[in-house]
Amino acid sequence: MVSSLFLQLLYNYCIDINIYSEDSTGNTKSNWDMKKRFLSVFLALVMILSLAVPAFASTVPSVAGGKLSGIELRVYEEMKEVVQKVAAGKQTSTETTLSLERGEMEWSVQELGLSSVDDEDLEDALNEKVNAVLDKVYTCLELDLPFEMFWANNSWVWYWYQQHTDSTVWLTSLAVSFEASPDYRGSSKTTVDPAKIAQANLVKETADSIVRANAGKSDYEKLVAYRDEICALNTYNDDAYNALLKDSSVYGDPWQLIHVFDNDPSTNVLCEGYAKAFKYLCDLSDFNGDVACYIVEGSEGSDRHMWNVVRMEDGKFYLADITYSDNRSIGKDSVFMAHASGSGQKYVVSAGSRQYTYIYRDDQEGLFTDGFLPISSTPYTPGANPPAPVPEFTDTPDWCKAEAQWAAQKGITNGYGGETTFAPGVECTHEQILTFLWRAAGKPAAESEAPVTVASYYQDAVNWAYEKGFIGEGFDPAAPCTRSQAVSYIWQALDKPEAGQAASFTDVPDGAAYAKAVDWAVEKGITKGDGGEDTFAPDKVCSRGHIACFLYRAYNS
Repeated sequence: MVSSLFLQLLYNYCIDINIYSEDSTGNTKSNWDMKKRFLSVFLALVMILSLAVPAFASTVPSVAGGKLSGIELRVYEEMKEVVQKVAAGKQTSTETTLSLERGEMEWSVQELGLSSVDDEDLEDALNEKVNAVLDKVYTCLELDLPFEMFWANNSWVWYWYQQHTDSTVWLTSLAVSFEASPDYRGSSKTTVDPAKIAQANLVKETADSIVRANAGKSDYEKLVAYRDEICALNTYNDDAYNALLKDSSVYGDPWQLIHVFDNDPSTNVLCEGYAKAFKYLCDLSDFNGDVACYIVEGSEGSDRHMWNVVRMEDGKFYLADITYSDNRSIGKDSVFMAHASGSGQKYVVSAGSRQYTYIYRDDQEGLFTDGFLPISSTPYTPGANPPAPVPEFTDTPDWCKAEAQWAAQKGITNGYGGETTFAPGVECTHEQILTFLWRAAGKPAAESEAPVTVASYYQDAVNWAYEKGFIGEGFDPAAPCTRSQAVSYIWQALDKPEAGQAASFTDVPDGAAYAKAVDWAVEKGITKGDGGEDTFAPDKVCSRGHIACFLYRAYNS
């Protein structure tokens, strides 16, 4: 937490001098370096959340970004791809350039608050509009990609070209770069060092191991374990806090969740690191019930603070302050999964003789719910609404036992031939794997019907697959699904991620429709060669056991 006085001093909204020029076509170019917007030095920003529980660890939905539209959504999608590639070590530059159609970023002189296009404040007005878009996009990316944004420094650079009439101005292109933190910076502020990125990614194993170690526990027990693990791995960074009060330049990066999991006792965090780490572990988890974790920024008393809000299977929201759980005077259980009095923007938690007042920041309203995230007025009762147990299969061999059980626990598939039999050797049909993928996606409703009629048990899934473009009119739902078809379906369901390199199989032609899917599946460890190191066996039929393994690896890699 940081004092109000310091925050006033810290509020630095620094912009470099605007430099612009005119190209040969008469387009005006603006080059701005946007630095330290809301330099929330010890708290990067707002909330990181999941409005709906991610079905699986690798498919956290774009909850905040999903609320965007128009040019905001387009910039978000472009930068999301950049952020993910940078975090994965697939590219070093943080820049993307968008060619804009007229109307995407277009304003009248009145909307810009000007008298004419010749107004000397035109550049300032346009950059104010651009900044508003980028600020919102950056915030949503932080909310949706808590781990992938570890390298970003809360700053950005942009430049654009514009054209105009006498009454209207529009941008024809926009280039955006995110500034990298000094800890991960490459040759410039908007490039990263691959070696440093790779080193940071090693913390994933620590986080994954925590999740794996607690996989068999109830949802509430998992949350308690995550709190305790974070507190055991980390110590509140009093030195950073005290130094921050004196000189913001020595703050460093104690906001990073990376520092919680790096097994380095010299790298500790403040409240943001605690809250992000807790959210990250929740994102990696397969909860039995409808559990979602949010990160909230605001204040506790008069100090800026960041904490978590957790929605449990009972549909209610509870406050979880991991910072105060770590050897703080309040006690670890007093503000963990706590209920509170109040409503709207302000809530009060009573702990013994003391009360703790949590106030959401103004911009939290309407971000994820109709108003502010509500806190339950009644205590949480662990195990009050336990999910129905999933019977264990009796016919699954070791090679697919855990995978089949996982699929059943996630509601992806049921037993076959009985509650306790999975039938791992039975061939998997197209309509069956599409139904598995549809359930994994959260059973989305299609707006139209496929020109293929199947059993009612599969129809919704087939409609969805047709609408998504996975299948066409010649689709044979009852045909056995081959290896190439299976990885192609899974690849498409996960939005066609790119592979870093091509797989070298003699029986997968470069121009095959499924080649990119095979490349990705092999790179991710979802499958490998069959029949030899250089053969994939694309036409080999998959069994239910094979499909369960593919799905497990795809959604947990």
